[in-house]
Amino acid sequence: MTNSRAPLMIVAALLAALAGCSTSGETGAAASPSADPAGKQRQHQAQLATCMKGKGFTYHPVVTTPKLPDAIKQEMSGDYQGMRKYREKYGFGFAASFVYPNDGVGRMAMRTKEMDGAGDDPNGKVIAGLPKAQRDAYFDAMGSCTLVMINKVTGKNMKSMEEVSKAQGEMLKQIIAREIDGDPKLVELAGAFADCLKGKGYRTSSQRPSDIARSTEEPFMQEFGKLGQGKTPTADQARPLLQREIKASLEDLECGKDFYAAYRPKANGVYEKAQFLPGVGMMMATVAS
Repeated sequence: MTNSRAPLMIVAALLAALAGCSTSGETGAAASPSADPAGKQRQHQAQLATCMKGKGFTYHPVVTTPKLPDAIKQEMSGDYQGMRKYREKYGFGFAASFVYPNDGVGRMAMRTKEMDGAGDDPNGKVIAGLPKAQRDAYFDAMGSCTLVMINKVTGKNMKSMEEVSKAQGEMLKQIIAREIDGDPKLVELAGAFADCLKGKGYRTSSQRPSDIARSTEEPFMQEFGKLGQGKTPTADQARPLLQREIKASLEDLECGKDFYAAYRPKANGVYEKAQFLPGVGMMMATVAS
């Protein structure tokens, strides 16, 4: 179960998000958040702990709503001054993960913290104390238990966590197409945003609101993935990329000032209604990797 090695906090998000899918496979119900999301999370986590115990492993139920750093809240807000303050130092947040690792506001910061067993999740410490063979078995058990629970919640019969991830992605894609890319105001603002970016020499392959919001940062995300050639890059290696990120992100913001003011609050609401983790609109590419 390859995807079972995702950060443990994502398990709760998978269960919450896919719980909104109806047994017929429609995703309309996913737009209505649970009346008691914390209660649902407690129930799912207790079931997960019971399943893991049956497989011979300790799992501590975790009921939490991750809190985003203020700097990321500013970047996600759509407020021009808040976004500018973030971007003047961190750019799009990719290289900043290694130039300012202690700030905890880069794209990789949350994922690295979880995967290293740091943070508040006690299961990270459990995993860190296991020898490699047992650790692999733990993750396989986690994937198996999570898959059983998701199938029970959704009434589906998915065979793997890969299939779950695909279903989750398809659900989110449909919601975005309907509520973001189908919004006439955002479509109009996205067109003006794209024209401005083209005037500054940036390539835009699509004017859909959900695409134009990531248009300028995409090349930097690709370059960031190659940084260090498979090894964790040093701050000195990441700094030149950060400088270029800062320049591009500020030009992107100037072109998209009106767009972001409308798009970011709308997108945040869509992700929240879909019951994904706070900030996933910004973090999704990182988490999915």
